Amino acid sequence: YEESLNGRKTGHRRVVWAPSTWKGKKTVHDTTTVVSVTQRDMAGMKDQFETTVTSDLERGEDGTLWWMRTRQEEGGRVTVAETTWTGEGYVHVARIEGQADQRIEVKLDKPVLVDAEAFLGRRARDGKLKEGDTYKIRQLDLRARTARDDVVTIGPMETIEDGTGAKVECFKLTQRDTASGREILLWLDRKGVFLQVRMGNYLIRRTSQEKAEDMPARPAEYTITVPASPRLERIFSADRVLADVHVRHDEHRKLPAFPKSPWSRVTAVEGDAESGHVVRMELTRHDNEGVKALIPVTDPKFERHLEATALMQTEHPLVKKTVEKVVGDEKNARRAAHLLARFVFRHLHKQSLEVSQGDAVKILEECRGDCSEHALLFVALCRAAGIPARQCSGYVCIGGIWGAHAWAEIWTGAWIGADPTTGEVGTAARYIFFGYPEEPGSFPGVVSSRASGRLRILTRRVEEGPAGFDLDDDNKYRIYDRENARYLHVLAGLEARDVPEGWSVDLNHDRIMRIRGEGFTAQLRASADQGEDLDTVGRYGRGSRTTFAGAPALLRKQGSSRSYIVHSRRRLVLLYVGGADDDKVAELEKVLAPTFADPPMAWDEPASEDGVNKDEEKSTTDKKDAADSDK
Repeated sequence: YEESLNGRKTGHRRVVWAPSTWKGKKTVHDTTTVVSVTQRDMAGMKDQFETTVTSDLERGEDGTLWWMRTRQEEGGRVTVAETTWTGEGYVHVARIEGQADQRIEVKLDKPVLVDAEAFLGRRARDGKLKEGDTYKIRQLDLRARTARDDVVTIGPMETIEDGTGAKVECFKLTQRDTASGREILLWLDRKGVFLQVRMGNYLIRRTSQEKAEDMPARPAEYTITVPASPRLERIFSADRVLADVHVRHDEHRKLPAFPKSPWSRVTAVEGDAESGHVVRMELTRHDNEGVKALIPVTDPKFERHLEATALMQTEHPLVKKTVEKVVGDEKNARRAAHLLARFVFRHLHKQSLEVSQGDAVKILEECRGDCSEHALLFVALCRAAGIPARQCSGYVCIGGIWGAHAWAEIWTGAWIGADPTTGEVGTAARYIFFGYPEEPGSFPGVVSSRASGRLRILTRRVEEGPAGFDLDDDNKYRIYDRENARYLHVLAGLEARDVPEGWSVDLNHDRIMRIRGEGFTAQLRASADQGEDLDTVGRYGRGSRTTFAGAPALLRKQGSSRSYIVHSRRRLVLLYVGGADDDKVAELEKVLAPTFADPPMAWDEPASEDGVNKDEEKSTTDKKDAADSDK
């Protein structure tokens, strides 16, 4: 078989069946080897992943799963997982070679089935599949530690072409997971062997061995980012954001069902298949500084959020030593989590590993990784410290782009957001949540597969403290209130008030404010801090510690010029002042004080055209419901 994503070849697979026995039962030994090569484009940074997965399993002729062993090789790392029927359920053991096992037991009254092909192959060969018939396919759900029933519907016969050009008459099957809504289309030939499988824009098609193994010179590439529209440098301190997610029509994929969460919720869905859909969303801050918990947390209800896994080796000596060194004697869960988040931010170079998902030990040893590694290591360290933690998946805005992202949620007396990639505990309104990768009943992979490569995200409104602004018009990004001598660059959060007569203010540049007066010039450039503070901004140059307009700053002087790096409200503002004496700089500080006020000063603008923001009213109700649920 050859495999492709968005029409571009990603790899090949070979399937071999042979008669066998397992514990005295007649079985079919199924060996499947999958080789894939893909390249990920993350805002111009490209990473290539090469993976070989070999699965051996013993199954009955009716598709009953008795035993399965999967070996995955990627970037020099070997991961092995083995699942065995015990008579009372399944025992699943997973490990990275050289590391400790993760053991999961699933109690069941009867075994599950391998897949629809193994279960329905005999019926296809016997001519017993009829259009309109439905079957339940019992599948193993390791995350939920139980079994689930997928529903398979037999569709009409279709004649399709395989990879060699041969036309084959097939039974068309639709397999649906009723919990997640995921659908798989499967075409079985009359021998009961699948000719083609389609899962969204991912396709597996039978062909000749020679053609299957003929890989393209350039690997299949997929992008995980989209430009932010507009660019929003104040996003790291936003309390609430309204965004329109435009979803392009795709005949093979349904509309992604974005789940409701403390980070994001859908307020409306508009449009149609022909013109595309617009999903209106509200994003909110996820934090609660008014609660407290002491570590280690031992409440049994958090058992799943404190356990070790094959990738999160919480009992490994290196992991435990790291926690002891970073957390020390700190017992407050929030403060301990903050120390761990800052450690992960500073310890890891933002450079991808050779594997698509690293493990805690490898990440600590190599001191590098992308957001997935940051999130996984942080969750592992939190669990080792006794802080309940879980991974999260979705999209995030970092000012200039939206991109696929991994972050965390931790329990510090209540669940709150945390993002070690940017060193945060308590997250601002900049996340679109897809789901929890490890949590039963959460399906981020389904949301991602339906959303990938077809999104455009427009921000309509941003609120921070008492200030709120609609962004549906370019003219509202830059506000010149010359009558009251007030100027505001909304997207960057740069503001000047009580500007003296004779000074001019220019906002006609992305992220920049320019001020000119008699004999001097000043320029401010804002950047979302990405987790940096004045201790980690060496790439901008060093300077002496000072303040500017009450905010911490670094100052460098050269002749009559001076440069400041000011850190305020999760932004780094680079300020250059030329030709100004001390008195003029003091006057400039007063004018620019609103830029660095925390919280920001209110701006005299109604919340909406009719003066009442109904989304905000509904959001307050939703937050109360969520709080009651959490209690």
